[in-house]
Amino acid sequence: MRRRWARYALALAGLVVVAALSVLGLAAKERDDRFCIACHLHDEKFERFTTTPARDLTAAHHVKDVRCIDCHGGADPPMRLRVWTIAAIDTGRFLLGRYKEPERMELPLRSKECTYCHTPIVKNAPALTAEQEEALEGRTGNTYHAIRPHDTVKITCVRCHTSHTPDSRPGLQFIARARVEPICRECHATLGE
Repeated sequence: MRRRWARYALALAGLVVVAALSVLGLAAKERDDRFCIACHLHDEKFERFTTTPARDLTAAHHVKDVRCIDCHGGADPPMRLRVWTIAAIDTGRFLLGRYKEPERMELPLRSKECTYCHTPIVKNAPALTAEQEEALEGRTGNTYHAIRPHDTVKITCVRCHTSHTPDSRPGLQFIARARVEPICRECHATLGE
């Protein structure tokens, strides 16, 4: 009986060691963007990611040595755990030959992932009234964040700032007008009329 428990304990210890080594290996590997694109973005998006001048928001981050995992790894421990759980499930599916690339992000980026680095959002900018912002419309990309009433708007950063698509303008902090105007109209029905 004692030997059986000793074998179980030894097997359990072995599993713990294998799991710990797997986690350490993954932590090292996920710092390599090529590891990420092997399953997710593929060469076309990776080429845009590494292009200068930046054609999309991810490329603008890449030139500042930001890696995929820096944005997609989770800005807090609960999200980090969720990311690793999905990564483990996806790895299992891949090893079983049942992996297919998702059509959407399983864990969409929250504003918390952006504000982890981008706080404050607007540096040294005066607070603007809505009228002042309207006068500046289209001339600068940061006026939205300088309007104090917008501080209470609950909208994720990536609804306006597109990341892996070249449909936005670098001069406007990677905002595509066609994408943003409907979002603005959710509160401002007469915008631009």
